[in-house]
Order: sequence, then structure tokens, then C-alpha cells
Amino acid sequence: MDNDPGEYQAWRAEIKSACSKINVSSLDDFISPSEGGDGSGSQATELADLGAGRCELWHDADGNAYATITGETHNEHWRIDSTGFRDWLSWIAHSEMGTAPSAETIKSACNAMAGQAKFDGKEHEPRRRVAKDSSGCWLDVGDDQWRAILVTATGWKIMNKPAVRLIRTKATRPLPEPVSGGSVDALWNLVNVPEQERLLVLTWIIECFRSDTPYALLELTGEQGAAKSIAQRIFRRFVDPNQVELRGRPKTTEDIYVAAANSHLLSYENLSGLSNDQSDALCTCCTGGGYAARQLYTNGEEATLTAHCPVALNGISPIVLRPDLLDRSVSITLPEITVRKTDDEIREATEAAAPGIMGALLDLFSNALAVLPSVVIPPEQRPRMADFATLGEAIAKVQGYPEGHFLTRYTDHRRTAIGRTIDASPVAAAMVDYVDRGNRYSGTVKGLLEVLTEHKPDHERDEYWPRSPKGLADAMRRYSPALRQMGTKARVDSTRRIMDGIHCELARQAADYSCQPQAPGNAVHDVHEVHAAPKTAEICPQCSGTGCPLCWDTSGDDGLQEEI
Repeated sequence: MDNDPGEYQAWRAEIKSACSKINVSSLDDFISPSEGGDGSGSQATELADLGAGRCELWHDADGNAYATITGETHNEHWRIDSTGFRDWLSWIAHSEMGTAPSAETIKSACNAMAGQAKFDGKEHEPRRRVAKDSSGCWLDVGDDQWRAILVTATGWKIMNKPAVRLIRTKATRPLPEPVSGGSVDALWNLVNVPEQERLLVLTWIIECFRSDTPYALLELTGEQGAAKSIAQRIFRRFVDPNQVELRGRPKTTEDIYVAAANSHLLSYENLSGLSNDQSDALCTCCTGGGYAARQLYTNGEEATLTAHCPVALNGISPIVLRPDLLDRSVSITLPEITVRKTDDEIREATEAAAPGIMGALLDLFSNALAVLPSVVIPPEQRPRMADFATLGEAIAKVQGYPEGHFLTRYTDHRRTAIGRTIDASPVAAAMVDYVDRGNRYSGTVKGLLEVLTEHKPDHERDEYWPRSPKGLADAMRRYSPALRQMGTKARVDSTRRIMDGIHCELARQAADYSCQPQAPGNAVHDVHEVHAAPKTAEICPQCSGTGCPLCWDTSGDDGLQEEI
């Protein structure tokens, strides 16, 4: 083209008219100015070099690329593929190069910097809102100065350049500016929480400040107008303020993991229930784990999302019914409100009290860290959420309660919640009632199903009553931990097969509220892959094995039918 820009443009237009699907802007990025192009290819190279000189490029253990933008007063940590970093790079191009770069130029520069971060940069661990290192526990303030609060057993202070790499999204909002001298009692003037439940809620809030332990799920229930969403918004104000304070029901499990990868707290409102997959996903988020799916526009690569965050839900009736998630939950029922306030009154009162409440929460966290090493719960008394219970005991001790006060309250709370999940399952309730009447069963699963079906009146059985021994066996396995805590032993022995089926046992035993041991703090559970489930899945996706039209099949002689 002999350095003729006009000829290049004519050639470019001819290509575009020949095939409208061709992205000729991408062609521009690879044409140098000497060939008649607009120079965006060299612009991308220049911009990448300029940006790399203004920041530190690094990556995490999964190979995701990050940049730390260093400044005189503060440092900013961004994922290179984030909107925040692209905005900063656009500003660099405008202020340093005097140009308004195209989207393709920004994309090419980011790709080049991502390559440098992955292959030349060091590996670091990014954290969102909370972190922990040898200095203590860190809490991202979320302000424009990128400050963070360092909390130790001796106090707390705000740091301009924290030692940990706290990343954020553009939806991150700042915490209240903490001040000393406040009281957590001011929090209860803002939210409709019964006095006997306040220690549990306080422990849940303080637990959200930690990064290396499993989190509990907070469930708020109550009649319409009990200010559940208001309370949830206010709790979020002190944990993880966000542009989207409350979310509606997630449509897919992928929605849950995407939200967890972009905020510290998952917060959903007005839920009427959870599917089995959603319950499993929330369990994974609370304890730490991941999600994998095929990456778009690739033949076989997987895209993974890791999640480890607290969860808050609200609804009129109980939402969490599955035993595994319920055992990780704190369920609070809010009472009827007799004196109502306007939204403006609540907002003004919250903003006025927030700095003192934030400071008081940090004081309580620091004092709890100081006494935490001295709190020991005997192994036989430890619940599944042992870290949560230990922190609760420490907080109770700081507030002047006697030893064991929190554990007693938490145990009573779990007993009530477990009773709720048993009552929600006709077959589990039937097993408890059968044993409570002084009965004991040892024999085949098929025989037990016949006994329970005869024992339970027709009007007390619903469509999910197991119609096959396989459905009953799966229900016994699923509800076994909850039943054990109610003093009922329900055991299926798959290794012991007699002539006419699998052997099982249903009997009375001492109540065991220790349940199952929790995963170690900071443990990452198995990655949950998103692929189509085979038609011979072990557990029915609709009823989890308790029996439903999808999996009813009594054709097998031994009762272990093959599910659809």
C-alpha cells in the first residue's frame, strides 16, 4: 500500500463489504502506521509497556492475572480483566499518551499485561473484604483510599497500605468509618431481633470478619412486615456493603457462585425455599469450595469459580430444610412490629449510629481474639460448626456471660431447627414417631417401609412419601445426622445383604448434638462440576431419594430400583 492511508482505507472497506462478519478493527491492531493503519497495534504495545511500568503484575494459584497499582498514599489491587483496571488503563492512555484508545487497543494491552503477570509475575493470594496474615485480621474499608482495618488481640487500627492484597469490584461500597466509644447495644435499636437471639446474631457478624474458618448461614424469618429485609440490609452495612444490597432468588447454581466470586457476603431476600442444588451450593460457599464448567469458546477447557463466604437469607416461612445446610445455619424468627418507622427515619438513625456501632463491633472482635485461645469446648460437646461455637463462647465471655452460656443457647437453637427439618419430612417424622412409641426395628429396608406405611395414616403421607425401599434407604442416609441428634438411630448397612434385601436398623439412642466433624478451617472442598447428570444418578435430583414420581419404580425384587 506504499504508506498511502487512503489506499489502506479503500482496501479495508472492500474487505468489509465482501464479508460483513469480519471484524476489521482487529485487523487495524496488527497493521503498523507505516502500512497505512491507524497505529492501534503499536498503541496497544506502548500502552501495555506504560501500564506495566505503573503497577506490579502478579497472579494467583489458579493463574488469574492481577495488577497492583502503586501510589504515594495507597495501593490498589485489581484483576486485569476487571472493569476497574480497564478504566485505569484508559485513563493512563489519555493522560500519558494523549489518546482515546479503542476497546480493541485496551483489550490487546490487557492481554499482553496478563501474559506478563502469569509468566513473569510472582504468585500471591488475593482476598475479598477480609484476610488474615501474621499481623492479624484485615478488613477492607472499601473506600477510595483503599484503606484496611487491622484487628489484633490488642486492638484495631486503620492502615493506609495494608500488607495483604484485598481486591474488590466496582460494586464494593465502604464500611462505616469506625469510632471508639460506641456500643453494640445501639445496633438493637435499629433491628427487630429478640433479646434472646442477639448473642447468636453478634457471633454471626463477628464471624464474617474472619477469613480462615467456615461460615454460618443466617436465616431471618417472620411474618410480612417484620422488617426482615431492613435487618438484613443493616447487618450487611457492617459486614460487606455493596451496590446490590439484597438479591432475589438465584435462577441457577452458577448464579450463586458468580455472586460469591464477586462479593464477600451473599444476601438473598423474599425466598420461599431452596432447591437441592441451591442448598448444596450454599453449603459449599459457607465452608469453601468451587464450581467448574466448560469455558465458552473452547473445546474442553474448564472455567472455575472459587467461593468461601457467609450467607444471609430471609423469607416468611423457614427456607433452610435440608439437614446438611441447616446444621450450618443460624435461624432467627423476627417478632411482629408494634411501632413502625419510615424508611427515611431508619436510614437517618442507621447513618448516625453506624460509626459507633462499627467501632464497638471491632472492639468486641479484638477482645474476643484475646480470650479465644483460652476457650476450649470438650470434643464430645463440639457441634459441627466448632469454630463458630468457640468464637461464640469467646464473645459471651467478653460480654460477661458464664462459661458454656453460648454453647447451651446454640445447642437449644440447633435442637429447635432440627425438629423443624424433621417435621418437614413426612418419612423422617414417621421414623421419630415410630421410635417414640417404644418400637424398634431390625430387618430389611423393604420391611421397614411396609411397617412405616402401615404405621402412618394415609392423610399424613404426601406425594413425596417413599414408594420404594431405595427411596427409604436414601432418606435414612440423608436424615441420619438429624435423627441422631433427636435421639433416633437410623442406619442402613449396605454391606449386610440378607435374602430379601438390604439390612437396616431403627431404634432409640441417646441424643448426640455433636453431629459430624466440620472441615478444617480454610479447607477447599471438592469442585462441583456442571455437566449433565447421567440418567442413572444415585440420588434423584427432584426429591433427593425420599421418593417422587420421577424415581418411583418398585420393579426390583430387592427394592434397590434403578432411578430414571
